[in-house]
Amino acid sequence: MTKADIIFLFSIFYILFLSSLIIAQNYKIDVSTAKGTFEAGEKITLKVSLFDSANKPVNDNVNIILEDAEKKVKRMETIPSNQFVDVDLGEEATYGFWNIKATYQGVEATSLFSVEKNQIARFELVNDKLVITNIGNIKYSKNVQILIGDTIISKNINLNVGETGSFRLVAPEGNYNIKVIVDGKTALTRTDVQLTGNVVSALDEKAGQPSGITGTLSPGKNSEGELLSYFKDNKFIYIFVLVIFSAMILLAIERHYNQKARG
Repeated sequence: MTKADIIFLFSIFYILFLSSLIIAQNYKIDVSTAKGTFEAGEKITLKVSLFDSANKPVNDNVNIILEDAEKKVKRMETIPSNQFVDVDLGEEATYGFWNIKATYQGVEATSLFSVEKNQIARFELVNDKLVITNIGNIKYSKNVQILIGDTIISKNINLNVGETGSFRLVAPEGNYNIKVIVDGKTALTRTDVQLTGNVVSALDEKAGQPSGITGTLSPGKNSEGELLSYFKDNKFIYIFVLVIFSAMILLAIERHYNQKARG
């Protein structure tokens, strides 16, 4: 093969290479979603449309990246072009705007969609322990009412995304019906749950302290006994009453001496 032949072949390969680059750059790509806003936990329905330079559909696999507003990569997928597909972000997908970037042979396109807020928790009763887990995508901050028999205990719950809190339910030994109410709706109900303890209460296992009865005590045959038992087993109440009583005595003595001094 002569030098001229080598140069000719090299020129042909070079032209073909440039042509392939030009063809690749002429692809047209577009990303669209079935709707602009999705609920937390809902699958994202999207389509990547791909066309050649003659506007003919190109059916091939394309790469997509879905990332949240903080630009943290959440999902990387390879999907077929020119058809709707579902991508599952999970219930923990952060709320707000998300970005989709699709790429094919150096050509890319982007699109936006949003995920709604979802404040939700899962309630479980494991033996005498009430376990609350934030399974939403924002902080769970709600007032929760726990009914142990006839007693209502009110708790303010504040859990970050994915965080779990627990309360140990206690009551004078016996079986009780348990109900958890949030926003006027029953979140959990159990019957004949065996509990033990001195008072009806829910102990925050993280803090290690009883909450006491922060709600209302409904009338019932055991209500008076439960309330007396509560005061009997809480030394803090005795100390508080003693301090008040002592202060009253000191105040009376001071007034007596003041009157005597004026006389």
